[in-house]
Amino acid sequence: METVPFGTEELMARIRAVLRSHRYSEKNEGTHIGKFQFQDLMIDYDKRQVFIDGDEIDLTQTEYNILTFLSIHAGKVLTYAAIIQAVWGYSDYGSVKKLQVNMKNIRKKMGVTPGEKRYIVNELGVGYRMLAEDEE
Repeated sequence: METVPFGTEELMARIRAVLRSHRYSEKNEGTHIGKFQFQDLMIDYDKRQVFIDGDEIDLTQTEYNILTFLSIHAGKVLTYAAIIQAVWGYSDYGSVKKLQVNMKNIRKKMGVTPGEKRYIVNELGVGYRMLAEDEE
């Protein structure tokens, strides 16, 4: 059996990815059951599915974790640091940029145009806020 060699950096990156995934699922397992509904957005926590106007949108695990974290705290401003800590389990210099890139991808997949305040609002310099029912 032949193995493909890789360096220490690659090994550490793989270990961190597994730990992040495990840490998030361990923290959130079983705590969020049921569904989240806001306007035409529906998140089915049990099935890990997200729908816009009845159509399922395909999110990566990280994108789903970010959206779920925001929905659980709908109406509250969550700092970049709080979101990063909840999703990735650590914070580093590049984490805010990584979060912003993921948010851009989430919004694009949800059909939200740049600058449109639908579902999620960017609180400039602070973080993000998922809109709540009383803000429709």
